[in-house]
Amino acid sequence: MQTAGPRTTTSYETAARKRRLLFVVSREQPQRYDSLAHAFGGEEDVKVIFDRRRGERRQRSQAPVVERRRRDRRSAIRAWAVGAVGWIRVAVAPF
Repeated sequence: MQTAGPRTTTSYETAARKRRLLFVVSREQPQRYDSLAHAFGGEEDVKVIFDRRRGERRQRSQAPVVERRRRDRRSAIRAWAVGAVGWIRVAVAPF
């Protein structure tokens, strides 16, 4: 009968353990923020924040001379979810 040796951790398990959660809550939903902050208050890998966006920040009608952004970081589907549902959960890299 063979005994099992020490278990090795797979890269999938390591990646899953390092994943952090970010809850973005609409400013119109302070009760939802309080509820999520209370529910995950003891979790160091969970962060609850209010949505800080107020609208499109780019005000110029013409494109900048040099585009410094690689891509638009705002997701239309996420913006819709925060507005419609009141919050969204996002998996992110470590804080």
